[in-house]
Amino acid sequence: MEKLTINLPIEIARIDILVEAGYYPSRAEFIRAAIRKTLDTHQSFVSKKLDKIASISAEESSDGETISRVSEVGIYNLSKETFERTIEQGKKMEIIVVGMLNLDKDVTPENVRKGVKSARIYGVLRASSKVKEVLQGKRRGRHED
Repeated sequence: MEKLTINLPIEIARIDILVEAGYYPSRAEFIRAAIRKTLDTHQSFVSKKLDKIASISAEESSDGETISRVSEVGIYNLSKETFERTIEQGKKMEIIVVGMLNLDKDVTPENVRKGVKSARIYGVLRASSKVKEVLQGKRRGRHED
């Protein structure tokens, strides 16, 4: 489970009224219900996006660079050996993960600099703070559809 911190200056009072009236057992449950409802409203868009991600395959980029696409829905682990092998082959990874990407503890910022062309993680990224920082610089734009 991932924890988020949000500021709800005025809304929290209205949420408390609903909790006190018994509509929801807690603030957290109200927020989870609101998020589920909003996600359900956009389910068609999310499903299309997931289908598109699942259909992506490896290809050569327009600048002639060989790309190794990593696209996964769920939990995906990348090891230092995977980075080293990709770099050794003269390739770069284009990473797209929906769920959780876990980079092994021995993956270095240099592995990411040399082995990743772009990264888009929808969900949770587990990596060292230095590796996360380098990956932030490799993030793809939000509206590249």
